[in-house]
Amino acid sequence: MLTWSAILAVGFAASAVGQAPPGTTTWTDPNTGQTFLIPAGQEPAGNASHTVQMPRAGGRQLAASTLSYQSWHDPAEGAFSANLPRGWNVSGGTQRTTRMEPHYVIRAQSPSGGVQLFMDDPRIAMREIPNRMTMQMGWREGSLIPAAAGVRLLLERYQQAPDAAAGYIRKAVCPQASDFEGGIIPGQTAELNRQFAPIAAAEGKEIRVDAGELAFRCGAQNGYVYAITLQATQPGGMVSIWAIYRIAGFLTTPQESAQAADAMHTMLESFQMNQQWLESFARECNDIAGNVIRESNAITQSTIQRAKEMDRQSEQQMAAWKRNSGAQFNAFQRNERERMATPGGDGNGHDYNSTLNWKSVCNSVGDCQTVDANVTNWWFDCSGKAHPGSETGDPPPSSQSACWKKGN
Repeated sequence: MLTWSAILAVGFAASAVGQAPPGTTTWTDPNTGQTFLIPAGQEPAGNASHTVQMPRAGGRQLAASTLSYQSWHDPAEGAFSANLPRGWNVSGGTQRTTRMEPHYVIRAQSPSGGVQLFMDDPRIAMREIPNRMTMQMGWREGSLIPAAAGVRLLLERYQQAPDAAAGYIRKAVCPQASDFEGGIIPGQTAELNRQFAPIAAAEGKEIRVDAGELAFRCGAQNGYVYAITLQATQPGGMVSIWAIYRIAGFLTTPQESAQAADAMHTMLESFQMNQQWLESFARECNDIAGNVIRESNAITQSTIQRAKEMDRQSEQQMAAWKRNSGAQFNAFQRNERERMATPGGDGNGHDYNSTLNWKSVCNSVGDCQTVDANVTNWWFDCSGKAHPGSETGDPPPSSQSACWKKGN
């Protein structure tokens, strides 16, 4: 028969050499050790990391991610941990709808209140796909029906991850959501199904997994939701169960979209389950084979791997920038006296955008970031995070994101 325990367990830079020219200073990222040449007075405060905040032509400041992170541990049961921004208001922890239904909840808010970050929701129920038996019982789609271990299942047809995410957005995040864009993440979906094939065979089940993401508008705010859905069926059987295995997202003002995207990527990339807690939960589920652990770890590692693949694009671009930085710095020094007499820039002859090779890019929904001007083409993923594209103008691989938007 279907192994209920397994399906219920899802729960749900450049180095500056020498002395900085007039009007600039050097800043060392405390997390990476890289040193950057930046305009004086623009040093990130505190233990900042990632992208420093740089000036835009016309003197307007762009919101760039200057977040630093610290590990946050589930305060309820110690089931999981994730890296979240320092100084943000963070709450959550393991919440059980029933003993067999843990939800791994994270809620985080930026100091300004402009970013609302979330993961999981105890209101999300396990699902059963309507079948002949449920019809004979008189249960209609949308009904809550009793199941094992006190669990109540929502009778609902299977939805792929983007459709399930859209339904959750309208019910729980933003009822007036519009301008949806996104879909299946093909690379991660294929990888998850490859990893789950031996797990399904060992359990005598058929398992289908979908990963997807959606970007949307909520009035003046931008939104993003990432989801993984999983369906399990006993071959030849009547019952088919499915779940929103993982869901996470944010609402943000356009001004803080860079911080929201960075916080989301970091949370998903750093999320880890406590293996001792998983072993204990597997025993609660009567899962002697440890399939609960295998399924959970497969989802977690797949999500981390996708985030790393996307980040690798930016890391390669930064490495190229670093190789060129010596020549750029020398050119800056040679031309400094001439630039002192050049109109524009900061009023003293310093045009930091052209000299230090920074530029601003924005996508069609108003997400903006300050990026390296040495890269011609920049693309935004569904969450609003900028990634370098190829010199031919092609976006990053379509297998990594469901909605690349060109930055201009």
